[in-house]
Amino acid sequence: MGCGKGTLTKYLVAKYDAEVYRFSNPLRDILDRMHREKSRDTMQQLSTALRQIFGDDVLSEIILADIGQSNSSFIIIDGVRRESDIKYLRNLQGFRLVYIDADISTRYTRITCRKENSDDTTKTIEEFMRDTEAEPELRIRGLKEISQIVLENNGTIQELEMQFEDVLKEIIHSL
Repeated sequence: MGCGKGTLTKYLVAKYDAEVYRFSNPLRDILDRMHREKSRDTMQQLSTALRQIFGDDVLSEIILADIGQSNSSFIIIDGVRRESDIKYLRNLQGFRLVYIDADISTRYTRITCRKENSDDTTKTIEEFMRDTEAEPELRIRGLKEISQIVLENNGTIQELEMQFEDVLKEIIHSL
């Protein structure tokens, strides 16, 4: 939460015409159909329920099916939360798991300013810290160890963009 995934995604869409697939989109779709609030808490609860009923990789299967209909050469998969999310995705040609990290105070400031979820604007730092201890957020930390690319994002947007451009050059060179 608030590490810069969305910011980097916007940059890559604008610069490279990348297509974006978000793990939260199926959850938002379901909550829309149910006429329910799309708060971080309700999405976490729905994600947990779907995974318990249909298996840990249910959202990964949805994303993979959606990607299968794409003709894009640059695809971003946003919101990977656990290793099972990439079970099938890691077999995609050119797949790289990118982990973006930032310190907690930077993340809190970004979350409360961007207002992505209905409860973000009123969230206290204590509530935010509790959110970071929720089951999906705890699993995210384990992804850092298995990521091919780790970016530290405690600086400016331009610094994050430059970090990724350097990584992208290395990826293209290795293909």
